[in-house]
Amino acid sequence: LIDLLQKHYPVLNGDLRKAIVQALILLRSRGVVSNLRVMPLFFTLFRCRDKGLRKLLYTHIINDVKLANKGKHRNHKLNKALQGFMYTMITAADAQDKHGEGALAAKKSLDVCVELYRKNIWTDAKAVNVIAQACFSPITKVMMTAVQFFLNPQKRSGDNDESGSEAENDGSTKKKFVNIQMIQHQSNVNKKTKYRTRVMSRVARAHRREQAKKLGQLPASDEEDDDDEVTGGKKKKKNAGKPIVNFDVLSLIHDPQGFVEKLFARVHSSATSTKRGGNTVDRFEVRLVLLKLISRLIGHHQLQLMAFYPFLQRYLQPHQVDVTQILAVLATGTHAFTPPDVLQPLIRAIADNFVADHCSPEVMCAGLNTIRAIATRQPLSVDPDLLNDLVLYRKHKDKGVMMAARSLLALYREVNPEMLHRRDRGREATIGLISGTTDKTLLGFGASRAAEGVDGVELLERYEEKAQPAAVAANEDEWAQWEVASSGDESEVGSESEWVSASNGAGEDTGDI
Repeated sequence: LIDLLQKHYPVLNGDLRKAIVQALILLRSRGVVSNLRVMPLFFTLFRCRDKGLRKLLYTHIINDVKLANKGKHRNHKLNKALQGFMYTMITAADAQDKHGEGALAAKKSLDVCVELYRKNIWTDAKAVNVIAQACFSPITKVMMTAVQFFLNPQKRSGDNDESGSEAENDGSTKKKFVNIQMIQHQSNVNKKTKYRTRVMSRVARAHRREQAKKLGQLPASDEEDDDDEVTGGKKKKKNAGKPIVNFDVLSLIHDPQGFVEKLFARVHSSATSTKRGGNTVDRFEVRLVLLKLISRLIGHHQLQLMAFYPFLQRYLQPHQVDVTQILAVLATGTHAFTPPDVLQPLIRAIADNFVADHCSPEVMCAGLNTIRAIATRQPLSVDPDLLNDLVLYRKHKDKGVMMAARSLLALYREVNPEMLHRRDRGREATIGLISGTTDKTLLGFGASRAAEGVDGVELLERYEEKAQPAAVAANEDEWAQWEVASSGDESEVGSESEWVSASNGAGEDTGDI
């Protein structure tokens, strides 16, 4: 059967091909065939233009690998072979053509690798770098799947197939959409009963779980039991107390500097090229997602990509689409080792375009908050003249602008009060600067203070000082109780001594006799 599928799978009838695959799955479940024998064939069958077959293979591969790595046991031989095969499928020459069959196999192989990571089965660096290789795919759908994984590893995509359409209805039941607002209104209008209270609590709990899944805050083990919770079932979760191991995927990437440079080269070429000559140009939404990943990698690994910051300057306009996300990308891509000379033109552009009297309060608030976020990571990026101009907005009539300016003022009072005017420094900073006892002097670019002790040791000393009187008081109480008991014992001994003296007198009389 394996040889038949390997040689003639493109020309076989769809029903016959699916029946043979089901037979092989049955033989594999009975242990007749080794998984290393059938897994390469199943990945090859992802090339078939048959949705039902691909879905069957996808489910079986996930379950088979999950059973092979059950509990603390890890089948390293199988994992290594499959990861190498997936890498070959994703980087193959026919996988670069979006209209070819290799693109289907690359997309499904990538989905398998991502799902196994979300199930905490493949959490090693090799699996992560297999997914990272898909970020350079010329096929937008494959590339976006890999990039979204790095932005939010635990968030599930809405569709696991390559078509981008809705999930097919081949016997599978969809969850019924529940309108939470309508049910809340009904509970407020209708008579309060225990049954309606239980229904409302179930619906509210299910709604919270759906929101958590959309944000990627719900673990993969919890999502499998959604049906039981919505229907009120009492099925216990097997992995309720099992800790979820989730390593930071950005830390597992090999050569993050080269990875970022390749991604930025794609973004830059798409932004500057045209579709003339049959060139493929990514849409702005795709470029924005790539910029998010680039900025997150720069901030996480403290990388140096000097062309990244001037590239963002062209988008720093209030009328730009998704300008708030671009401002967040700029702040995320800043770190302590970013040269201030590169950031100062961007800070000036934000101040001119966002923080001005002709701008709306929302735009001014976004600009001030962005400048504060950048200054938190690199305080040298704001020059003193611009800082003192921005601080004057703390008396603005709009509350949001006022609070944003005050937060910027509070930041520099803590970091480097010398950049502020004397009247804006605050009492503590002014006293410290006059007396020369302050340690709030900002160091130069790239400089750092040597640690002279253990950070936070003074908190331990304060805790011991507070705990010492309580321990002394408890000790004194113990001694007081001991003294009370001792006095009682002495009274008993005294009574016995008096009785003994009387018996001694009687004994003496007896002796005289």
